[in-house]
Amino acid sequence: MQQYKNINKNSELEILTKDSEKLVSSLTDVMNKFEIKINAIFLLDFIKSKGIALSSLLSILIILPFYSIVSVSQLIRCGIKFKEFKAKKDAFYDFKNNEFINWRNLLDLHCKRFIYLINNNINLKSNKTTAFIFDDTLLKKSGKKIEKISVVYDHVTNTFILGYKLLVCGFWDGESFIPLDFSLHREKGTNSEKINNEYLKSAKILDKQQNKIEILNIKLKKISLKLEKASLKYQTKANNKNLNNLEKFKNEIIEIEKELSENKSLLTKYQSDKSIAYKKLKHFYYNGKTYGLTKKERDEQFKKAVSTKSQGFKRRKEADKSKHDMMLLMLERAVKSGLVPNYVIIDTWFFSFELLQKLESLKNGAIKLVAMVKIDSKKFTICQTNKELSLKGILKKYEHKTKRCKIKNVEYIPVKCLYKGVRTDLYFVRNGKKQKWHLLLTTDLELKFIKLLEIYQIRWSIEVFFKESKQYLNLGACQSNTFDAQIADITISMMQHIMLTYYKRINYQQKIGGLFEKISNELVELDLVTRLIELFWQVIELFCDFSSVDFIEFQKEIMKNDKIMNNFYKLIPEKVKDKSA
Repeated sequence: MQQYKNINKNSELEILTKDSEKLVSSLTDVMNKFEIKINAIFLLDFIKSKGIALSSLLSILIILPFYSIVSVSQLIRCGIKFKEFKAKKDAFYDFKNNEFINWRNLLDLHCKRFIYLINNNINLKSNKTTAFIFDDTLLKKSGKKIEKISVVYDHVTNTFILGYKLLVCGFWDGESFIPLDFSLHREKGTNSEKINNEYLKSAKILDKQQNKIEILNIKLKKISLKLEKASLKYQTKANNKNLNNLEKFKNEIIEIEKELSENKSLLTKYQSDKSIAYKKLKHFYYNGKTYGLTKKERDEQFKKAVSTKSQGFKRRKEADKSKHDMMLLMLERAVKSGLVPNYVIIDTWFFSFELLQKLESLKNGAIKLVAMVKIDSKKFTICQTNKELSLKGILKKYEHKTKRCKIKNVEYIPVKCLYKGVRTDLYFVRNGKKQKWHLLLTTDLELKFIKLLEIYQIRWSIEVFFKESKQYLNLGACQSNTFDAQIADITISMMQHIMLTYYKRINYQQKIGGLFEKISNELVELDLVTRLIELFWQVIELFCDFSSVDFIEFQKEIMKNDKIMNNFYKLIPEKVKDKSA
């Protein structure tokens, strides 16, 4: 990971990039294994009829970081000559800006090739737990004119930063993590969401009221016809029965007309509310900061006219979809491609009933969920009592039934529940009596508590991927104004990561998940009890306990802060460094 860049063997990609000469000489063999030119990428060449083949351009872009070249401009300036390569930089820019290239399909083919190569090598194949992992990360940018850019919230620093949110669907094959799919998102902002929701709510209420009035008018028309018939019948035969019917319909009409009058008054009010909400929304759009940008900044933003049939158009539409909706689409796509892992692992942001429903509908519920869940007002039905309580209420009810796990040195509370009809097991977990409770949920009813913790640890492999891809493979470093180039650059970084993962598995006899295994065993668990450096982490844990600081949250923040970790590393004696290495 990035914060361990000075510790030997603790960085997966650093081990590779240190020996760059050996890596570059072997990379051609790896690329041949992935059949860059003859299988996954040759379809590109049909898009372009003249000039250098797009498959060749892609091959060169993939290999650039291993020559320590970070950009196309640097490639042109440095004078490195590739065989049969005479393209200028515009060829690369045009390639990355091509809206018709299906980058998602290219990444999918690359992933399938990796899985095929691993599964057909008895020395590499793993029979351990497999999982889909979903998480997002912030890609910081510096230009407000970049297409679809916005101000996004950074949960690490609790600040707003110009950039994108990258949502990734990854696959853990038991030993290594590879990215399967991704989407790039912008955020509209909480204020604009609030104002927009107010307008939508007022419009919905108005539509409902108009429908109600329409129903009353239809009802009035029907009763009026009945009154007319009853009046004719009474004129023909004036008896008490016909008179009663006539009076009955007259009274019904009076009541309907009264109800109509009241509802028309409400309609006028709702029309006024909608008009006010619309003016408020319009005023905010012209004067407020939608996507964290003023109207002038949004107008100056780069906008590319693309075909509605292109892949670029589809990707641009995704930028404004919710990350949760995209997660469900990615999950469905991944399963349709032939992958059926044991689990889906997510953090608190992605848990929902819709996800539970989706998992039940895929492969007859073969894929189970392991999720961290926020302890809030969500209602669960306790199986033992058949009573519905909020998560906070369940914790309060069963807090006296705490169990202790000596192996992990944590306290936990198991509760069997139903969530909107879906059977789940809940485990409330904490480090000590002064610490904050956390909640793990699983739909695997056979899963034991210790195994549950071990499975949830797998989620940290995606954090390793984010850290190292940003540091070594320039993930998110593209500063092109076009959205197509952003998608292309991210895809290429992910393809590089997949190839390096395979290279590491073959050449080092050590899985690229080695760093994950090392850190998860010594530092990163749900309870975060097992320490990377035993003495330091024991002191920190005691300090947190004494200060009533949540140890889990504290350690998460430390891990995500490179500056703190580098300073922390300087405090370690040389002997301890050698031992940890």
